[in-house]
Amino acid sequence: MLVSIAPATMHRFSFPRGKGLIFGRQRNDIPIMDLNPMKGEIVRHHYNPGYIVLSYFVSFVGCWTALKLLHRRTSHRGYYNWYLLVAAAISMGAVSIWAMHYIGNRAITMLDGQRELQIQYNAGYTAASFFLPIFVVSIAFYLLSLSEKVEIVRIVVVGVLTGAAVCGMHYVGQGGIANYYVSYAWPYVLGSALIAITAATVALGVFFYLKHTWTNSWWKRALCGALLAASVSGMHWVATVGTIYRLRHKARKGNGLTRQGTVVIVLCLAVGCCVTLITFAVIGQRVKTRSAHRAQQVVLASVIFDPEGKLLVTPEGRLSSRKIAKTYLEQNYDEIFDIDHPVFAWLYRASYFWPGIVDLIPRMKAHLRATRRGNPARRWIDDKGSGRATVDSEEDHVDFGTTFKELFCVAASELAESTHEPLENLGVLFESIMYTGTIDRPQKAKLFSKDLMNDGLSSTEHGQLHSAFGRGQLLFLVRQATRQEATRLQSAGFNFAAVTNIVPSLARSMEVSTEELSNQLHQIQRNLSSPSMLQPGVHFACYALRPRFHGRWDVLIDKVHKNMLPSVHLTQDNLSIGQMDIIRELDGLTVSECYLYLQERLSHAESQEVVFLAEVEYAISSLAGKIDHPLFQDARFLAQPFSIPCQSSDSSRIRRKATVMVFRVIADAHYSSPLNGRFEFGSSRLFRAQQHVYPLSPDHGAFARSVHLEFAGLAKAKGTGSTVSGHSTPKRPSSVLPMSSPTVPGAEQDEWDPPLRNSQTSVGEVRPPSKKSSRSHKAHAFFGGIHVQKEVSVDVNEVQAYGETDQEVELTTYGALSEASVAPTEIDTFADELMLLMMEERRQRSVRGLSS
Repeated sequence: MLVSIAPATMHRFSFPRGKGLIFGRQRNDIPIMDLNPMKGEIVRHHYNPGYIVLSYFVSFVGCWTALKLLHRRTSHRGYYNWYLLVAAAISMGAVSIWAMHYIGNRAITMLDGQRELQIQYNAGYTAASFFLPIFVVSIAFYLLSLSEKVEIVRIVVVGVLTGAAVCGMHYVGQGGIANYYVSYAWPYVLGSALIAITAATVALGVFFYLKHTWTNSWWKRALCGALLAASVSGMHWVATVGTIYRLRHKARKGNGLTRQGTVVIVLCLAVGCCVTLITFAVIGQRVKTRSAHRAQQVVLASVIFDPEGKLLVTPEGRLSSRKIAKTYLEQNYDEIFDIDHPVFAWLYRASYFWPGIVDLIPRMKAHLRATRRGNPARRWIDDKGSGRATVDSEEDHVDFGTTFKELFCVAASELAESTHEPLENLGVLFESIMYTGTIDRPQKAKLFSKDLMNDGLSSTEHGQLHSAFGRGQLLFLVRQATRQEATRLQSAGFNFAAVTNIVPSLARSMEVSTEELSNQLHQIQRNLSSPSMLQPGVHFACYALRPRFHGRWDVLIDKVHKNMLPSVHLTQDNLSIGQMDIIRELDGLTVSECYLYLQERLSHAESQEVVFLAEVEYAISSLAGKIDHPLFQDARFLAQPFSIPCQSSDSSRIRRKATVMVFRVIADAHYSSPLNGRFEFGSSRLFRAQQHVYPLSPDHGAFARSVHLEFAGLAKAKGTGSTVSGHSTPKRPSSVLPMSSPTVPGAEQDEWDPPLRNSQTSVGEVRPPSKKSSRSHKAHAFFGGIHVQKEVSVDVNEVQAYGETDQEVELTTYGALSEASVAPTEIDTFADELMLLMMEERRQRSVRGLSS
């Protein structure tokens, strides 16, 4: 077959009646064609406008699908991303380029449409033209995903490769015309190539920039797809106009691909792309609907930052999350599930010791399924419904407190599975709850929601009360990923986005303000990036309590690291006996009295004491400058040294301690929070829980034991007296009673709950126990704290001494060995001791006031 390049000539276009666009070449105004052309003669042809429009539509669908698939790619590694790359290359190469070409050529009608003169294709060239653009576009798209940085040189290279794929496919496909010799005009060849490269570069460059900044909404991707389709169609039609067809032989039956067969193949590919787009549209709408529903629920989300400070998100630009419950069922309207709630303190501690929880997850799931079957009326487990609800009975409240812990652990397990990480590596609970649903969705998003289909009644008229802060609550499990972990997560289909780029999209899905979400994420990032433990040595700190409603207390803490008090570090690693004697002289003094004492002591101090006295005075002055508030002037010094965990080297397996002495004060309830730019009042209950969680903490074992005791009977369906497997067992209250017996917010008592320990005295003896506490303690005694073990001893030394191998060995029970020991219990932290001390001082002052 001869393919020649003919020089450019003058052309005439006309639109005869009943014909499409006619193209022919004239020489001396005599057409070189007739109704029965001979071999080698130029054949007149015209174009069908319907097929021209259809060819562009097919190209547009292929381009849009390819960009949609590229948008979901998260890395150049992993089977998931390779699948998306191949799918995008097929959509672009096979549909947008190849299918467009053959639909476009279907618009060409030779002469008056005689069947034997229509274009016929060679199967080999047609197959080659199918795979060529897929291969070249695959390379281009791979280069596009090598880095997230917008690099002009790389985008230009990708645009040139894409344009080359379009041009290469066109001319290889033209070479597959079996019954015509084809020649081209050079200006049209160059012009078509420039159109393909330029438009492809611009379209892919804009798309990549929008993808990098997470601003590529569906209509922006559609515009990029339209421009990319214009590069394909523009190249094809410019090159086609410059094409001359000389008859080689008339079409032969059964030789090569017919035009109708080619169109069928092309349309099948186009329909496949349409199905892909519709599928992604349905998935996207479901993601939006699920996000809107979760904005009204209690949800657990994973917040993972890579070493560059980018945030882990799904391909849709959402945080990986799971629903815990539709709402938290409060006992009364005075109770609010927040960071001061005892259940939240339990969740916080559980997140720091997942190894003690992970083996209970299957039993928790079975228990939740049994609870649904045993009492379907408990809608707080179901996915339907929204709003705030309360319970009337104490049993239901305790039951839901335990059930909420189960729901949290199961949600965390599912979240770990979705991120392809073990539960132990999922992260720890952040010390804050974010309220979602604070910004109403637009009415158009609620067009088909149940709220508008229910006679137009408001949520209040339906008896649903929204929280004063929002309709949903979001809990965060946070951690910092290493570079290897970030690469593995990207290979699994997740993406890391700059916080500033992704926050607007996340805020819309959570129905919160952009500023609020941005501040929350930056606070999490600061918390992860800096140490949250004291350095070894001696420290002065301020322990300031502020009373709250219903016997709750707040404590003054650092705004970033909420497990730390305002403190200053002295230069001494340890205090000598003489230095401790000086410190004891300050016991019970206010800040101003400490200044006076130190100044007086400095006036007649010995030389070895001067340096220490000056340093103590400077430390107190620095602490006062840090707090910068009048409440510190009322604080009194406590000379009792407290030993608390501190920072240690990563390789060290030895727990190090720091020495802390505090100024203590009970502030007025009207003091605002935050107190200043560095410190704020936070939950005292959560602060005490935080002191139990640190690397190598001995309290992890005691907490794991209490968890296993609390959830010891989860295998049975509640209220049925039988296990999930159906075997009858005596009914036990173990599955519904919390081991720690947390004080219910709203009860008329102080929040101070001492941890479980062996001593026979506790703060609880100061006031008579309530009936509620009595029932809890009786239930806890049911489990006991003694482990009984039976051992069977077998002595086979005598048998072995005979050396007989064929003699049977008879097992004999020599007796039962019983051992009783006390299980490990939690040790009081300095926060527990300080709280106990200050509550006792407060009680004594109250007694003295009543007696006087």
